[in-house]
Amino acid sequence: MDHDDSCNAVQCIDGSGKDIKSSEKIPGGEKQNLPEEPTLSEESAKKQKTTEEESTTKEKTGNAQQINKEQNKSKTNTNPTNRQISNASAHYMSDDDDNENNSNNKSFARITRSSLFSSKLSIRFDDSDEEENSSYTSWAQRDIAEYRNGYPDVRQYPQIKDNYKFYANKMPSFPHGDYIDNIHDKWFGDYHRLEIHHGYIQWLFPLQEKGLNFSAEPLQKHEIELIKNDMKALKRILTSYILMLDFYGFELVNEKTGEIRRLPNDNYKSRFRNLNTSSHNYLRITRILKCLGEFDYEHLKFPFLEQILRESITENTLPNCLRSCKDYWIETLKSRDERRAIRLYARELIDYQKKGIKPPQSHCAVRPTTSATKKPKQSPSKTMKQRNDSD
Repeated sequence: MDHDDSCNAVQCIDGSGKDIKSSEKIPGGEKQNLPEEPTLSEESAKKQKTTEEESTTKEKTGNAQQINKEQNKSKTNTNPTNRQISNASAHYMSDDDDNENNSNNKSFARITRSSLFSSKLSIRFDDSDEEENSSYTSWAQRDIAEYRNGYPDVRQYPQIKDNYKFYANKMPSFPHGDYIDNIHDKWFGDYHRLEIHHGYIQWLFPLQEKGLNFSAEPLQKHEIELIKNDMKALKRILTSYILMLDFYGFELVNEKTGEIRRLPNDNYKSRFRNLNTSSHNYLRITRILKCLGEFDYEHLKFPFLEQILRESITENTLPNCLRSCKDYWIETLKSRDERRAIRLYARELIDYQKKGIKPPQSHCAVRPTTSATKKPKQSPSKTMKQRNDSD
């Protein structure tokens, strides 16, 4: 109906000019009854009721299952082994443990020491290099086999020399990096930068495998020889190791034997807290140990692992490191005898812990007499004397 038709309907005037009586019906104005809905038969009504009840039951069951899953997930996240991952996420971009509330730190330490005790003692340090009690074994074995065999299938690019140039102090690291000497000088003790910067570790500890920093080239075999033959470059790799030891709360006591210890006074405590809750550093440590083995610093690994095991099992200061130590770090040792010796040491510490006895201070891992513990570029006589001293 347009505007004019509506006006005529309201005024109710016909063509003769007379008003239409109100009693007359307007076409279309009658009340119309809608057709009634068909009535369901008794059998159909029962079927519909049954269907609604089944739908309601399924919905309730689904909700109950979802609640159970969330509860189980919550319980799983409270498991100490899994909690380290969530804790790591919370601390991933910061290591300002010195600025944290002291009471919170103490509470975390209490929870860790009590809840991780049984989980820690259940980790088995078997002698077998083929069968390990770990969910990461399959990947770890493939990865470590490539490393121990010297990456036989990795393609080489003779024109690439970035890693050597970096350690020769002739080019900076990327992105947002610096020259190696500046990093050693200016970044030492800068824990916040070392924690949140994720591009330097591939430059400081290059490997013959691609890392997450696409600005860093994989280490080439000819670069390994170039660095080994450059005493200053080779020494810089040791300095990089010392830099990261400090970041993790340790210091190198003896370059020849590789002995390390905690930072003096209580300086190690905040660093241990950060290491114990930042699992991305465990990947860094795996890279560091692999890199040391690519050069003349294989002898530094065994003492490092010995100290980690002592802190993790006996002192209970680094319990979250124990799984990575077993699955990855020990596996970077190229000597099978050394791997078995360090596992034996771990089992001894666990036995002491189960008995509630603290091992004597003199109790240490016995390094095999065949271990290669040479110091870089020494004369044969000095090297032999060094091996005797370290054994």
